[in-house]
Amino acid sequence: MKRLAFALALAIFHVGVQAEPVPPISEIIQQALQKAPALLQAYQDVTAAERALRLVRQSLWMPQLTVSAIPLGFSNARMLGSATLSVGLSLPTGTALRLSYTGSFSYTDGRMRSTLSGELTQPLLFDLSLTEEAIDLYRRTTALDEAKQTLPETQRQITLDVLSGLLDLTVAQESIAIAQARVALSQKRLEAVRTNVQSGQAGQTDLLAAQIELRQRELELAKLQRDFALNQEKLFATYGLNKVLTWQAPTVKEEIQSLAEVLLHLEITQEVIAKDARVRRAAQHVAEAERILRKVQQEALPQVGLTLTYDDQDAGWGVGLSVRHSFLTDQSLKLEEAKRTLATAQHTLASVKATVRLELLAQRNALHEAYSQLDVLKLKSELIALQHQMKQQQRERGLLSPTDWEAFLIEQREFENEHRAALYKLVIAYLRYKNSWGLSFSLKEVFDE
Repeated sequence: MKRLAFALALAIFHVGVQAEPVPPISEIIQQALQKAPALLQAYQDVTAAERALRLVRQSLWMPQLTVSAIPLGFSNARMLGSATLSVGLSLPTGTALRLSYTGSFSYTDGRMRSTLSGELTQPLLFDLSLTEEAIDLYRRTTALDEAKQTLPETQRQITLDVLSGLLDLTVAQESIAIAQARVALSQKRLEAVRTNVQSGQAGQTDLLAAQIELRQRELELAKLQRDFALNQEKLFATYGLNKVLTWQAPTVKEEIQSLAEVLLHLEITQEVIAKDARVRRAAQHVAEAERILRKVQQEALPQVGLTLTYDDQDAGWGVGLSVRHSFLTDQSLKLEEAKRTLATAQHTLASVKATVRLELLAQRNALHEAYSQLDVLKLKSELIALQHQMKQQQRERGLLSPTDWEAFLIEQREFENEHRAALYKLVIAYLRYKNSWGLSFSLKEVFDE
């Protein structure tokens, strides 16, 4: 009765364990997209860029308020106190506005005197996009745009990296199962050899050979298990994933070869190269260097400005033109440095474009190799099918031992795992190459539901 109760409890526990849902790969990828440190950093970069841009815009349109006071002073044998309130505003157009109000009080005769003055300055013959404020605003706006573009790129890259890691682990899991089957087969062979040694049908050398084979299989299995545990731990730790023991192995769609063939026939153009994030950033550096060069060239010329002033104590309103030029500053040095910076940025852009083009060619070659490998595996599949038929006939006629039949089934299982690994390799090569083109992708286009 106790044994029956124990068996019933064990069966209930076994059913409960197997009832736990096995998550699909897409679910694990979604976890990575929520917890991956790189993606969290990308979100923080967008927030920081937005905050920096808001601060710049606020500083441009927010007046600068200055208050100064002299509680006690002496002038012409009189004891005075004064305070000044100044408001300044600088706009991206180079416009500068300053208003000042000064109030003074004479302690000697008790009289109050106030003065209001203002000045408005607007540069003329001046590219308004080259002011310090405009360049800073441009730089912050570009940084925000770059952060927003980097965010989905990081999401796609994490998706590909996690998918690649999970597919590799899926193949590794099956490799472990195959290695375990080989160990079990070697154990059976060792037991058979021991029986033959006892009956005199085998010698000591046969026994040692069987022991060596078993030990080698055990070492191979142990290495596969260690590598699997390490790679799984590394993958899950890198992306902040909850550790799971298993997941649903995805099935690759038959259309994957047709999809890869279409992508292989596309020509790598400069427009495709320009979509790469590194090329985009290098191009932004060139644009900023060009802007700085134009600014330096403009500053080397005399600056003409229109000034409007007001003073309620003196002449009231006043209008004038101002010409400003620095004769003591060697503008040629600044100009030379700006040109050198631009030349360096342009050289870097050309170098990055060449690197990206070579990487695209390498990815295309990898895709072509994975695509072509399926043709070889198709022929090998036909060979395995013929061998299976032949081995089956030999087994039915008693010409094939049970251990040899089991060994063939293990070889067949190993080929199936090899074929799955080749399909997964093609999927990853296809998605990575498509992503490098700046094209959107979905797991549904390569995997069956």
